[in-house]
Amino acid sequence: MSRHYFSIGEGVLLKLFSLNNIVSVRNKLKLVFTIPMFLLMFSSMAITPEVVEFLENENRVLHQPYELHITADENPLVNSTISLNHVDGWVFFLNIKPSVVNDNYIENIFVNGEPFQHGVNGRIGIYAHGAVLMPHGSAFRPLTVFTEEGFEGESRELDLHTYHNNLGDFNNEIRSFILKRGYQATFAVNSDGLGYSRVFVADKEDIEIDVMPELLNGTVSFVRVFRHQWVSKKGWAGWNMDEVRRTNSTWYYDWGAGGNTSLDYEYVPNKHNAGWPGWNEINNKQNISHLMGFNEPDRPDQADMTFDAALAMWPEYMKSGLRIGSPATSDPFNNWSLFNFIDKCDELDYRVDFVVIHAYWGGMTPRQWYDRLLHVHERTGGRPIWIKEWNNGANWTNEWWPEFWEDKLQKQLNDLQGILNVLDTTSFVERYSIYSWVEAHREIFQNGEFTPAGAYYASTTPPIGYNSAFEVIPSWSYRKPELSGRHLTLSNSISLSWTDPNGDLSQSYIIEKKSGNGSFEVIYNSSDVSVRTFADPVDPNVSGMTTYRLGLESMFGGYVYSNEYSFYQTKGDQQIQVGKFPVNSPDWSRVIFAERFSENPMVLLGAPSFQNVVAYSTRVNSASVNSFNFRLHPWNYISNPNFNSIDQLSTIALVAGNYNFGGLKAETKAVTGVTQNWVAVTFDESFETVPAVFCTQVSNSNNFATVVAVRNITTEGFEVSIRKEEGVTSNVFGERINYLAIETGTGEVDGKRITVGRSEEGSGITSQPVNITFDNTYSEPGVFAGLQSTNNNFASVVRHHNLQTGSVNLLRQREMSGAIVPIQSDVFAWMIIDFAAGQSTSIGGIQSSNSLNIFPNPTRGVLFLNIDQPAKIEVVDMFGRVQIETVAINQIDVSSLPSGFYVLKVEDHQPVKFLKQ
Repeated sequence: MSRHYFSIGEGVLLKLFSLNNIVSVRNKLKLVFTIPMFLLMFSSMAITPEVVEFLENENRVLHQPYELHITADENPLVNSTISLNHVDGWVFFLNIKPSVVNDNYIENIFVNGEPFQHGVNGRIGIYAHGAVLMPHGSAFRPLTVFTEEGFEGESRELDLHTYHNNLGDFNNEIRSFILKRGYQATFAVNSDGLGYSRVFVADKEDIEIDVMPELLNGTVSFVRVFRHQWVSKKGWAGWNMDEVRRTNSTWYYDWGAGGNTSLDYEYVPNKHNAGWPGWNEINNKQNISHLMGFNEPDRPDQADMTFDAALAMWPEYMKSGLRIGSPATSDPFNNWSLFNFIDKCDELDYRVDFVVIHAYWGGMTPRQWYDRLLHVHERTGGRPIWIKEWNNGANWTNEWWPEFWEDKLQKQLNDLQGILNVLDTTSFVERYSIYSWVEAHREIFQNGEFTPAGAYYASTTPPIGYNSAFEVIPSWSYRKPELSGRHLTLSNSISLSWTDPNGDLSQSYIIEKKSGNGSFEVIYNSSDVSVRTFADPVDPNVSGMTTYRLGLESMFGGYVYSNEYSFYQTKGDQQIQVGKFPVNSPDWSRVIFAERFSENPMVLLGAPSFQNVVAYSTRVNSASVNSFNFRLHPWNYISNPNFNSIDQLSTIALVAGNYNFGGLKAETKAVTGVTQNWVAVTFDESFETVPAVFCTQVSNSNNFATVVAVRNITTEGFEVSIRKEEGVTSNVFGERINYLAIETGTGEVDGKRITVGRSEEGSGITSQPVNITFDNTYSEPGVFAGLQSTNNNFASVVRHHNLQTGSVNLLRQREMSGAIVPIQSDVFAWMIIDFAAGQSTSIGGIQSSNSLNIFPNPTRGVLFLNIDQPAKIEVVDMFGRVQIETVAINQIDVSSLPSGFYVLKVEDHQPVKFLKQ
């Protein structure tokens, strides 16, 4: 984010970000700048301090905003007292530690005339290498929030460390706030601390936000407030408090959460690994304000976490409300990639306030140290750096060292001086803590005494670590909401629900709907973002695919759309329903019946098209009177199947039983417990000729792809089994199979024309496509096809391609997990149904009781008919092609026809099949 600095006189420097800001000073004068995105106001001008070495024979009363800085390192108050009578009247002891002030000089300090008592009516804070005393007692509440902009409306003061996640009337209503100097506050959109969040640190002056930043304006549901300590950069890695004291460190950590903040040292917990320390221990800890990420997740002897595991747990850090630092890998430049972690957090809008690194960079010059640190700083989005572990190399590094002990100590001192100069003068290095236990010559202490390098480390007085110039203001990239749906059978409606990772940052929701290839239309629009469900009645007159999508309105204008949720719907009645659906996903899809069946129907799937080259099988599951699910199931050997095109898949559902489809005898039933072993199926009624048999698996007992195989089809029945891919060694559990056996020829199914064909032995399908023709007046053909024999050991699926007017190519796609062997020819069958509405079928009399009698059957020449009036007569072959069309009374000559089966159609009569010899 770009930063711009403007001087407005008298040394006042205002920092404006590329967001909408109101900048104001807290001295009755309010300066307003209109900046593009949010209005940010900085509070009081920094108070010009009075600096004295000590007080002698004085009784000071600070009854207004005032800073008294005392520089003496002992005897700062000679026969003198100070009374802090204003909340912003503070006294600083710049060179005396807080514990020394509390032990030796506190009797000279008062609060409104009462003796100063830390934790009762006052607070002693760490200020670099000294102390600051503030008249902030135990009941002091440093944050005030307001329900209106400009510090108007209702107000509430919020206390320290509490998880303010049940804000009541202030939930999503905070429009401005005042945070007192010496404290930090975290605001988050979600009540658990997740969603967009930002930490405000009032280090130099009160922060007054006249108008909340855009992403927090009226969206805050979580607040947590902490004390801010003005610690120096220098810290200590370890739990030995004597070492912390002797090195003059102002903060420390111990790779866990067992320490505590004292008057002189701020404690920073470290979530070492996924399991320890526990989140309850961290989140309930008092007098802390920061939290460091996992310790060396790249190492098996430390946190030992994968990149994904660390990332998945990061929201827990955000829930703490603390100012949080990244995981620290053993080196920021190793393969685990701290940089990728930061990139991913930025992508997911996870807050990371500072970067934590380990730096055992032995043999490098100070300039090389700086260059590396600068790279880390810039590569992580300008975040400040904490160097949690570091030294001048380590026992595992290979830099040169002199031979003799004293020379080694001198080299360590010289190198450490150069490194510390870099760390102390590099503004974006916020904190560092040296790690001592990496070979004796690098240690800070030897036998309880300082080494030369250790003495130098203890003697340094680095500046205060925190620098607001390097605050990284989190951004937010709106993420897609997730839309889901389910069919409510009692109300016959689609219940839509959604999750929204943007929380209250969403301004409104719309739901759009489209049918088939139509355009999306808005069917729901609401600014109540707490409501995340909607029910849409199913239109029984619409068939095909219906698609919904959710749009959320962002604060920046425009809509961010969810995934699409689709369902399919058949057309037909309570006996027979059909459908043709576009599919481009291997996931389960729902099909809703246009009308409720009286019993669970037999569902059969057609031959899928070949737009996607991915090899898969098809199956059905959860068929009921209201709906069923289906999926395209890729073979196991295909990794990451890519469905980048839309395949067409037809279906027919009908009540089990026997049918006469316009002269085509048919039977549909189910077979259960089908495995790899062949199961014999006997038809309820024999067929005159060998029928075509189409099968669909309608259960989901096996989690790998399977196909249905048939063989030995006769007029009496057939055999069926399950085939799996050769590469799968698991046993096959029993599956339920639906079948439709139907005579070849042309007929009618529920007012829709149908053509059924079957290849002969010796003219089957191998590896080459086979062209099938049918009536070229079919306007919406649905394709069903299947193998009728099993002359190969591998599983195959018949698919269709190049569907045109009156013709289609059928091709065989085999699974390829086994050996590649020549494909033997198999008999195949096909069924083409015209799904078009309002068809004018030439097969009359399906609903008529007029029967047609013919003789002789079979015949060699003339057929005699029981009609006594001239009538239009058609003779159609088994491919649906009209062979004879005439007007006759009681006979017709068919002697010119080749031998075979034909259908005789007479208007107002049921069609009859005959055999021409």
